[in-house]
Amino acid sequence: MRKALYISTILLILSCENETTEIQYYPSTPDFSTERAVLFGLDTTDLNFRQITNKVASYYGKWEYLTIEFNDGRIKKRITPFVYDGGLIKYRNVLPITSDSILKEKGFPISELKQILKKHYLNKDENFRYAQSPNKALVEVTIDTSKTGKELEKVLVNLTRVFDEIKEEVNDSIELKVFFDYFRQIPPPPMPKMESKNE
Repeated sequence: MRKALYISTILLILSCENETTEIQYYPSTPDFSTERAVLFGLDTTDLNFRQITNKVASYYGKWEYLTIEFNDGRIKKRITPFVYDGGLIKYRNVLPITSDSILKEKGFPISELKQILKKHYLNKDENFRYAQSPNKALVEVTIDTSKTGKELEKVLVNLTRVFDEIKEEVNDSIELKVFFDYFRQIPPPPMPKMESKNE
């Protein structure tokens, strides 16, 4: 009896360790509506990045919106991503990242994300290559179209961790606005062949 009680106590402790203790929202909690959000878990999907991006886009113009959900340790994170809908967004306000790179200036390795993300958010219109203001700062995730939800999750875990560190350091109300885009990866169509005057 005593042994069974001991084992059940250990199992209870282990199961509690796996439970989430907090939910974080991006951009922020006040913007999140439980009535309108459709949760989409990255842990369980078979969709690739292109399909996930298209799924996000399919909710545009509807009453509901898609919210990406994933676990970061004991924290459940929920991101409401955007896709480009034809509106004008200045390139300087966008910080494009891939799985291993930051596509700004001549490019940086993803290991420098904290430094570059901080520069992007706190630029205050000083450097013309970075965001005009924290309110206009956007992060564009553009990973390979065939990457899985699990691989997208790794990128988002890294991004949100770095962003949270910066937000805590600067003690400001900056918001993480994330765009998904795969069109950057599609090569432009070839130039039409010019007909020779001799033909």
